[in-house]
Parts: sequence; structure tokens; C-alpha cells
Amino acid sequence: MTAPGWLLPVLAAAFLVLAYRTVRAGGAGLRVAVALMAVLNAGLLWLLWDKGPPWSVPVVAGVSLVAAVVNLRAAALALMARVERIDLAGFRSLVGTVAAAAGPQVMGVCALHTGTVALTAFGDDARPEGRQFHLPPGAHCPLCLVEDQMRDFLAEPEPLLREYRAHLRAGSSRHLLVKRRSPQDPWTGRLRDRAFYRVPAVRPTCPVHDPLFTP
Repeated sequence: MTAPGWLLPVLAAAFLVLAYRTVRAGGAGLRVAVALMAVLNAGLLWLLWDKGPPWSVPVVAGVSLVAAVVNLRAAALALMARVERIDLAGFRSLVGTVAAAAGPQVMGVCALHTGTVALTAFGDDARPEGRQFHLPPGAHCPLCLVEDQMRDFLAEPEPLLREYRAHLRAGSSRHLLVKRRSPQDPWTGRLRDRAFYRVPAVRPTCPVHDPLFTP
């Protein structure tokens, strides 16, 4: 018994819709998610072009595009729901909470392209993992705030400071991650690469960092 011609396109479309949802729920990074879904789309569309009816490729491609937009919107809304705007005093209070925590403890901080400083701090049960705090642009230098955390948390901040500023000169604003297992352990720090993190386009005049961008 031959399967109806519409069955393969329907199964392919359903698989792609489920795959988008699964990848989003799994918390894959943006680059990983895009790469994975591009491979799945290419493979299924090639299969439909080879085995399916003529109308199947544009129809399934359209369904895939709609599913991608819906899941991208859902991911953006979920991200914004985890973001809380704070002021400079709130930023320093959160950093203090991290520094005083018993551990294991992790904190991430980065100056975004907009000039906002993004802080991910796992201080206590009221601030669960994945919650982000955004300090909007103001009179403070966002790059100085990132470097302050290197000096305050790390016993030997200079190597990481030099690495950070080298990235700044190249136009990349790296994500600083500091952590420790317990109060008996020293804080460690490293810079995480994020392709979409760029040096803030607009920032206050800073005698420390302005020379880095002077031609």
C-alpha cells in the first residue's frame, strides 16, 4: 500500500516544528541552535525535493519559517522576563552579595554594545540562576565597572586586565566570569567569547579607556 503524497511533507513539517521547540526548551546557545536547525532544514528540504510532491518544499519551508519566528519571539520574551533593571547602587549591592556568599558562587558581568552593563549573579534563593540584572547607561563608564570586578575579586587581576583591554582594542567586549567553590578557595576569572558582544558604541568620557580607541 502506497503512502499518500501529503504524508511526507506533513511529517517533515511536524518534525521541524517540534525540533524548534525542543531546541529552545533545551537552552542551546544562539549559534548552536541556528546551526542545528539549518542542518535539519537543509536535510529535510532536500529529502522533500527528491522524494516529495512539487508543492512540498515551499510549503514546508514556509511552515519552518513561521515556527522559527514564533520560537524566536518566545525566546526573546522569556529572556526579557528574566531581566531586572537596577541602578548603580543596586549593582554594587548585588556584587557585594556575591562576594559575601558562602559558595559555590558564580558571577558574570559584561558591557553590552548599548552601554548597558549586564550582571548575572547567583547570590541567594531570591536571585535564581539565569536571572539577569541590567544597569542602564549613565554617568559611569561600563568598561570600568567590568574591570573593577577583576580587581576586587581576583588576587592577580593584571593578566586578565591586559587580555580584556586587548579585546577592547579589537572591538570585542568580552564577558567576565568569576567564580569560586567555597570561601576557602580563591576566586578565579576568565573571559568568555560572545560573538555579538561589541564595545559600547556610546559611553561617557573615560581617561582610562578612551586612549584604547584613539587611532
